[in-house]
Amino acid sequence: MITTPSPADLKQLDFFSSLEEPELALLSRRAVLKRLAPGEALFHEGEPLDPALRFVYVGSLSIRRTATNGKETILRLIRQGEMFGVAALFDRKLAPGSALATEASQVLEIRLEDLMSYLTHEPVIAMKLLVTFAQRLRELQDTLHAVMSGRARTRLARAILSALDQGGATQANGGLRLKTKLPHATLSRMVGITYEECVRLMSEWAHVPLVLRYERGGVITVCDRAELDRQASED
Repeated sequence: MITTPSPADLKQLDFFSSLEEPELALLSRRAVLKRLAPGEALFHEGEPLDPALRFVYVGSLSIRRTATNGKETILRLIRQGEMFGVAALFDRKLAPGSALATEASQVLEIRLEDLMSYLTHEPVIAMKLLVTFAQRLRELQDTLHAVMSGRARTRLARAILSALDQGGATQANGGLRLKTKLPHATLSRMVGITYEECVRLMSEWAHVPLVLRYERGGVITVCDRAELDRQASED
């Protein structure tokens, strides 16, 4: 289902929060909101990807890539309010990965041609876009490093800490409960290990000394941040 967002919808995104009402009204007329059911794909790996600025307005998405041997890796989890697919603004090649909704979600899109006519008069927004693009490149480098280097335990600790730092957490049960749900299946694909190995490592951390708790559905509570930091720094 596709609808047109209101200026108030755009205002809720940090990227547009500094814009005035007339600017928001102009951009909202050029944007669309796409609703996705859990598991539904916004686009698939290898498909032509229209150049557009994209934000997760509600919910969350995962970017996944499949190797030639059929093994699937989750490259990135995109949370509510985050921009993604920035590279498609400058490169009209095929989608490098698939974007799937991990829950009921809404994605806000502004097509490149509509965006460019606006950016020529708004250098501040253009600079924001460049900064975000640089951040995404750094995140991709970090993801590749985490997947390709270190032991399985190290990579898993890094993935959990990344979700904690980027997605945030709340105080609960004597620890920090991640706002991002990370089921075993998701975690194993993020760090390139088997489902069984992921379950084993998470179970070890749930025993004395208690590092974290894992609850059904991917709810993780970090109980000893210092210890998880230590294990994430191991080679």
